[in-house]
Amino acid sequence: MLGRGDLSPRRKPRRRGRRWWLLLVVATLAVAGWFGWRAVRGDTTSSLRTGNVPCVQPTHPPAPADAASVHVRVLNGTNRAGLAHDVADQLRRRGFRIGGVGNAPHVVAATLVQHADADLAAALALAEQFRAADVTPTKVRVVTLVIGRDFHGLATEQVVAEQRATDVRSASPSPSPCPTSSA
Repeated sequence: MLGRGDLSPRRKPRRRGRRWWLLLVVATLAVAGWFGWRAVRGDTTSSLRTGNVPCVQPTHPPAPADAASVHVRVLNGTNRAGLAHDVADQLRRRGFRIGGVGNAPHVVAATLVQHADADLAAALALAEQFRAADVTPTKVRVVTLVIGRDFHGLATEQVVAEQRATDVRSASPSPSPCPTSSA
């Protein structure tokens, strides 16, 4: 019967072996080209073998702000009545500006100084007034002091001065750990 393909010649089976040879040739040419390009540029050594690791400059925290420029919101995170008002009065006498006094939503174990990212210098100045206070960045509008159960009074003037000196030293740039080129 005509039309059923009886008269057409038999098809030759496909040879699948040639495809991987072509891929191997292309990969070999690419690798050879890459090494050739490096040789032409004169870049024959790896940066890891020669120790050419990029030098990262350390970042320094800001110097603590002056007390007169720091607005503080004082919250009582303990069960002691009137503690936030007492601490706010003591901070006011030390030059801080009080932006509000109240109770924290819950009792906290440790005293916290919460600040926005831009208010780190103000938070450091406030944290110097306490023997131990955790400084944490949060989404607050004003630097917030949450008095915890560990609070036993403000630090003495001598401790505050020592802490300020430490904070100023850590904010001062030190010599760069990166080697300098003298060209």
